[in-house]
Amino acid sequence: MAEARTAGLSRRRTRAQDLVTPCYGVRATAAIPDSLLKRVHALTAVTGAVVSHLSAAALWGFPLPRAVENLAVIHLTSRPGRRAVRHKNVVGHQRTLEPEEIVSGARASCTSPLRTWFDLAGILSLDELIIAGDFLLRRRNPLTTLDRLDAFLAGKQGRPGYRRAMRARSLIRASTDSPKETELRLLLIRHGLPEPGINVPMFDESGGWIQDPDLSYEQEKVAIQFDGGHHATPAQRRSDIFRDENARDAGWRVVVLTQWHLTPFAPGMEPAAVTRVRAALTERGWTPASVPKPGRRRRARPTPPPSATNGR
Repeated sequence: MAEARTAGLSRRRTRAQDLVTPCYGVRATAAIPDSLLKRVHALTAVTGAVVSHLSAAALWGFPLPRAVENLAVIHLTSRPGRRAVRHKNVVGHQRTLEPEEIVSGARASCTSPLRTWFDLAGILSLDELIIAGDFLLRRRNPLTTLDRLDAFLAGKQGRPGYRRAMRARSLIRASTDSPKETELRLLLIRHGLPEPGINVPMFDESGGWIQDPDLSYEQEKVAIQFDGGHHATPAQRRSDIFRDENARDAGWRVVVLTQWHLTPFAPGMEPAAVTRVRAALTERGWTPASVPKPGRRRRARPTPPPSATNGR
């Protein structure tokens, strides 16, 4: 588990009860259906192939869109010299995999987190790939580091998926807590708002810690909290109210958003999340950078040729 140690996971964490071992050296979330683990074990034992793409992503716990999260279909990659696997409910691939891109063991083998993410570049949309990349570098129990990601990509120039992976890399950020944080951050940026900080600690005047808001603008003292479904419980609501009261007492403007705020009311309308965050920033003195409106270009008149009488 050298990669886990590099990413900052302690030995105690890798042995936690909420993780399972789909193959030697891999610690994945226990939410993975046992049926998937059994099928993966059986198929790799027979074919000698490596679990990859969406199936490896499921084993590692990557957040995947429902449109592609089909656990009934197993993705297997065969190494050069072996034909791609052809089997019912199996998508066979043939790729060259470096030794460090395979996590192997007695039960099964699957692609490493970095290789799995890179393979997703040919399947996911750009935003979905960015969300998966943020998951690699999440604040708690990250699967890799920025330095390792950059080193990995440096060796993939010219490979299929490289360009999209590099586009995603420019917007991947470390230390997120949830896919919704990434989705909201991208939404704000693409509507012309400045990029917010991610889980930046907030302190009061005496230096006491208040909270780590999901997203924030320190200069304007605007904090953004995305409240998912678990925030609806009475205990969590009380905690959230206490959290936000302390932030407001310290002079912060707190904007609380939910999934409802991310979706426009109608096509072409601005999502409420963007409207509310812009209003909060404007209230605190932020002004958008002025961008000159594109005007009609005048055609440059061709320079007339020298007159035959010039110089006489």
